Amino acid sequence: MTEFMFYNKHYITVDEQNRVIDGWSDGPLRDKPTEGAVCINNKGRYQFQLFPGGEENPPLRTMDGIPLYKWDGETVHKRSEEDIEADRALIPPPPPSEMEKLRADVDYIAVMGGVDL
Repeated sequence: MTEFMFYNKHYITVDEQNRVIDGWSDGPLRDKPTEGAVCINNKGRYQFQLFPGGEENPPLRTMDGIPLYKWDGETVHKRSEEDIEADRALIPPPPPSEMEKLRADVDYIAVMGGVDL
């Protein structure tokens, strides 16, 4: 008797710096386009794994959106803390909140009108 094993393919997409920006299995995401993606495992489980026997559906980015992994053309690797921090340093500061804008307007009016707050 021959046992039939069904496998799923696991894919990643990378950006221009070879940072992993997306990853999925064709199990739950059967219809997701794979053009431009890299198949990292053609005998995978139903849920996506970056590494055989690894965590299912692992986080691919930090809480602030920085990719945690890179692709070297053959294998996925964890990015160094230095690389992640270098990316973090490039994130622009957030724009001022509505409250900060209002406070700046009030301060400006006070200075222009000579009003003490």
